[in-house]
Amino acid sequence: MKKIIIISLLLISSLAINSAFAKIDIQYFPQDQPPSVIELAFLRELGLPILETMSSYGDNQLFESARIEKIVRNRQNDYYDVSLRVISFEGAHDQPYKLINITFRIPPGESAEKYKVISNKAVISYKVKNITPEEVEKLSKFTN
Repeated sequence: MKKIIIISLLLISSLAINSAFAKIDIQYFPQDQPPSVIELAFLRELGLPILETMSSYGDNQLFESARIEKIVRNRQNDYYDVSLRVISFEGAHDQPYKLINITFRIPPGESAEKYKVISNKAVISYKVKNITPEEVEKLSKFTN
């Protein structure tokens, strides 16, 4: 019985120690429901940096259907990595459509030396994929 109690106490204390040193928080945003008011407000604030980033990577298009996918908070270094996606288009919402995934680091901090900085946000990831009109419809389901 004493062994079980001692082992239990050791396990509980190790969990308490590990949680005390947690330095990263991650929040995922559900993609299968409409965006929250906070998500919409944050996306509006990121609108110009998104356009500037797309332009700096040669994607001179407009975008729609923006969604934040996740935010990672680094407590130790005091920054946030905001991962989002947009669908770019040409003209009057015409093809070619592209799915663009961007991760901004806010504030850029030391990463400013390694990454492109646009509107005081470090662009730590930029990925582009051509998509079909059917994929656009599916990805836009909860954004329009």
